[in-house]
Amino acid sequence: MGSAHYSVKNETAERTLYLRMEGFFEESEMKDFVRLLLEASASYGGQPHLVLADMQGLQISSLDVAKLLGDAIGKARQQGVTCCAHLTSSTVVKMQMARLAREHSQGDDVTVNVGSLEEANKVLAEARLWMGLDSHTRA
Repeated sequence: MGSAHYSVKNETAERTLYLRMEGFFEESEMKDFVRLLLEASASYGGQPHLVLADMQGLQISSLDVAKLLGDAIGKARQQGVTCCAHLTSSTVVKMQMARLAREHSQGDDVTVNVGSLEEANKVLAEARLWMGLDSHTRA
């Protein structure tokens, strides 16, 4: 087993998936994470929703593991992800995630790289306003 730690939290009132990934993912761990991510994303029935992906401490993945995550990114976008705030502490991981998003979004990349959780929350709050959701009219 690898040293991966992860969580997927679905805040339906905010139409937001909060993802946390850190450590080094083995293939089995990534498959478990991807299953949780896609189940949570599918719960919106194709309606627009957001993602905050906190990947601070995530280590570079093997090509096979990265492909699993890339495929999941593509499926989540097909299921309605309209904005994904990426928070990473590693330039190499940021580059790998950007490549995966590009490869699996066919020119429709919705990733915003952020430098802090505060910035991520600000980006997602703006996206909620754009989606017609604000603190008074959450769906």
